[in-house]
Amino acid sequence: MADDRDMKIYVKKSMTETGEFKIINDEIQSHIANGNRDKAVALGQKMAKVRPEDGIVDLGKLNMTSALLYQIRVLLTFMAEYSIQKKIPVEFLADTASSAMYEYLKANESGYYDNISDGAAFTFYLLALKKEGDPTENIAKQFSMLCNINWPEIIELGKRIFTQGADYFDKMINETSFEND
Repeated sequence: MADDRDMKIYVKKSMTETGEFKIINDEIQSHIANGNRDKAVALGQKMAKVRPEDGIVDLGKLNMTSALLYQIRVLLTFMAEYSIQKKIPVEFLADTASSAMYEYLKANESGYYDNISDGAAFTFYLLALKKEGDPTENIAKQFSMLCNINWPEIIELGKRIFTQGADYFDKMINETSFEND
């Protein structure tokens, strides 16, 4: 007698699923054809290159140790991702920019990428954004905790990184002239 365990049953996709897939595929192909995908890749790579020393954020008169500069960069990277997800309404383009940012870091700064890829700091920042109260204050407190320095000056620095970083990355996104199709 034949063994039926390896039989596969083909279930035809519904017309709705097929139609939705075609719409998504057409949208992606349109963004590739009009250059939006390439612009999103360039944007992500440009965001990956942002460093605390670039003058984007007023660092104040604090002694900038390598540990503090590292935490500033982590928060800036988080802010880049946050701005991408908040300001780019087309999911394909947002995902493309975000992926390009991380791919650049992985290829060019593998040590930094490996350190942030566990997501621990990003998780703290995401939870801070979801917490009741002022998001800027919540992020600043998480920044202070991650720096392991509970000084008012560090909390103020965290606030500046959050607000000035968001402004900088939002402006960068706004200056990217995505085509509207």
